[in-house]
Amino acid sequence: MKIIIKNCLNCTKEFNAPAREVKRGNGKFCTQKCSSIYNRAHEIKSEPNVICAHCKKSFYMNETKKKNSKSGFHFCCREHKDLAQCIGGIKEIMPPHYGTGSPENTYRRIAFASKPKVCERCSYDKHEAAIIVHHRDHDRSNNDLSNLEVLCAICHAIEHWAGA
Repeated sequence: MKIIIKNCLNCTKEFNAPAREVKRGNGKFCTQKCSSIYNRAHEIKSEPNVICAHCKKSFYMNETKKKNSKSGFHFCCREHKDLAQCIGGIKEIMPPHYGTGSPENTYRRIAFASKPKVCERCSYDKHEAAIIVHHRDHDRSNNDLSNLEVLCAICHAIEHWAGA
């Protein structure tokens, strides 16, 4: 195998490049790391063509991704999309059920006003975040206290798996 001594385009260090790679237009860098650094530094940046609907920052988005937006809004990152979909965000992209319940009448408040935050089936109470309020008749509009059952996440999952 023929070897040609070349200088790396990134760090200018001498290295041995196989002649066949040089003939193919390769053999320009001593390591993959140097290739990556050089190519990142010399890549052509596209001009910003959209504005983030949340932070108003300009950024580039390719045409296919721009067309895929159902709402016509574009976001520079996932965090900004999530913030825009939260209550108090951009109304046009919020799920239809947001803001429909008043805090005083939600089924969780009704259940926890009368029942402890303890699973009614297995008595789990270690992590409050794992306690869920389940509708016995599976009708989320029926918030009668007799229809609400306090469950841990495991018992709730078993309840729905058993019914499937």
